[in-house]
Amino acid sequence: MDAASFDRQQLKADQQASQRHDAAVRAKWREARAQVKAFHHRLCSVRVLDPACGSANFLYVALEHLKRLEGEVLNQLTALGDAQDGIAGGFETVTWQLQGIELNPRAAALAELVLWIGWLQWRIRTQGNAAVAEPVVHDYRNIECRDAVVAWDAQEPA
Repeated sequence: MDAASFDRQQLKADQQASQRHDAAVRAKWREARAQVKAFHHRLCSVRVLDPACGSANFLYVALEHLKRLEGEVLNQLTALGDAQDGIAGGFETVTWQLQGIELNPRAAALAELVLWIGWLQWRIRTQGNAAVAEPVVHDYRNIECRDAVVAWDAQEPA
């Protein structure tokens, strides 16, 4: 075997090794994107219930944290080469999975408004004023005005 033939064989072997390496790297990137998307789906499926929500402070804080975490997940997907167009493309997102129960009708109405304002603030902060559709306020019925106790037979004095 002469030197030129050996060099061609070595070049071919190097190219094949490079192709195998590139394929393995692409597979790892696909796997990473799939894992991040699965986490995002799970995040969008989380349900938060506050059975005595008052003015919805806990639910508001939960919304803020869920949206912040979702932003990190979407940034990671972008860094991994996933070009999803987010909410505009019908993409799954953290939205109205926050539920509350409040006995006081005024507090229940206030809680609903607090959640809506929190969502609007997030939307304007991340996508600008143009991202808010008219009418601005909707009734998503996240807060139920009722007693959080499921059922009871009777009240007996101790």
